[in-house]
Amino acid sequence: MSDVKDILDSVLHDEKLLGSRAFRDKVYTDQPILKRASQIQTPETPQKIKDMKALAYTPEAYWKTSAWLFYTQGRFMEDFSDVYEYTSDFVRYYPTYRDLETEQLRGFFSWRARLWKNEYAAAPIPFVYMRAYELINGIGAESPQERIVLLKRLAEAYGGTNAELKKHLHQWTVDYCVYEQLDPQSIADMPDMLYDSSLLRLLNWEESSDDELFAALDYLSGYPFGQSRYYIANAAEFKTAAVRVFRSLSEFFRGHRKKSLCDKLFGHPTEMNCRLFESAVFYDRNTVRSTDYTLNLIHTYTCRNGVWRCYRYYGSRSRSQQLGELMKMLDHLMRERYDFRYRLRPAEVSKSTAELIKKVLDEIDAEKRLSEAKRIEIDLSKLAGIRAAADVTRDRLIVDEEPDVPTPEPENFPVKADEAVSDTPLDDSERLFLRVLLEGGDWSSAAKGAGVMPSLLADSINDKLYDVFADTVIDCTADVPEVIADYAEELKNYI
Repeated sequence: MSDVKDILDSVLHDEKLLGSRAFRDKVYTDQPILKRASQIQTPETPQKIKDMKALAYTPEAYWKTSAWLFYTQGRFMEDFSDVYEYTSDFVRYYPTYRDLETEQLRGFFSWRARLWKNEYAAAPIPFVYMRAYELINGIGAESPQERIVLLKRLAEAYGGTNAELKKHLHQWTVDYCVYEQLDPQSIADMPDMLYDSSLLRLLNWEESSDDELFAALDYLSGYPFGQSRYYIANAAEFKTAAVRVFRSLSEFFRGHRKKSLCDKLFGHPTEMNCRLFESAVFYDRNTVRSTDYTLNLIHTYTCRNGVWRCYRYYGSRSRSQQLGELMKMLDHLMRERYDFRYRLRPAEVSKSTAELIKKVLDEIDAEKRLSEAKRIEIDLSKLAGIRAAADVTRDRLIVDEEPDVPTPEPENFPVKADEAVSDTPLDDSERLFLRVLLEGGDWSSAAKGAGVMPSLLADSINDKLYDVFADTVIDCTADVPEVIADYAEELKNYI
């Protein structure tokens, strides 16, 4: 003890330290600046947390799994709440009660108590994972249906800033529905289920309505045609063409190919071993049960003695790039056919597919021309006026001389000069600069006349035409702007 006191005295009476800025300009009370460890007061740990920690040192815990310990401790703390302000952040993979320090545990139980009041306050990501682990282990809610709702709320509240967390929460929500064998409608809004429902509409294209089929194409297409300028300007026409093209292609594959169109785009459903609650801390209390469960016609589960198998379409379980190429090619051909001002580069599809799309567009145009053919209509309400005009003409024909009718002089209307209508997103200076580049003129003078640096003009043109060409059209890598030869002819439409 005397050694500790001597050390404190030597530090507090050091002349060099007392003369430093840290001590010189401050006034201290009689509270000691340095304290012994015995003098530092720490917040009292709740007895419930102490008892929970002690469970990790019981004889049973030595030979049980960490998932069993988490489940046991979670059941013990199921109704516990605390009031503790925890503002720090930390990172921990597969967090459990045993891994957290006392302050972190108190912060977690205080945050969880706020969740019970529907207050979804900011929290460290490990807290959200631990709460999800509790729910899939059946801790902290009255019924499985309620736990499904709480898992969805966690994903909605905390998944927006963490894509990995959101993905795990969505998958665990589906897994929990399977594990508890709940109504599949309770998870109908999960991405996995939306994928299956859209794919089912494409598989059953003959029974699906045009609206259902188009919604499925929109959800599964790797090319986001909903953001296409042509679609935005001609939504109804594009929808009609997309549905007709998919139906025609599906019928063609059925009659001329061994595999269906959907098999080509999405592969085959397969049954494989699976593990529910992948990447989660989960204690399975029913390891020997055998059961069957069906989410939908293309997504089923079987369990035999605790071993789960899943039958479904595997792969990326996301948007199809091949379907996206099909929709992009349709977008490209419609822009060319109807002379849309913004062009699109063609997609990578087979020659037969491109010809089939053109054939469908020809059929649509023929039907449109037929429906717009002029019809002969007789308006009976105008017959009386026609008779009156005929009588006047007859009376004029039987007179000896026609009355002198003054010929009206033509009126002089002011003629306005033609106004240039621009069909290009480029402004005047950008069009002039692009014209000079295409014609091999003095691009430097053109940029100087516009009061803009050549590189800035080139970047502006590239940005405005990127949606059309999906590429830069002016190369400035050598500080000399040069039009890319592949796009020279098309660029003449914009000057």
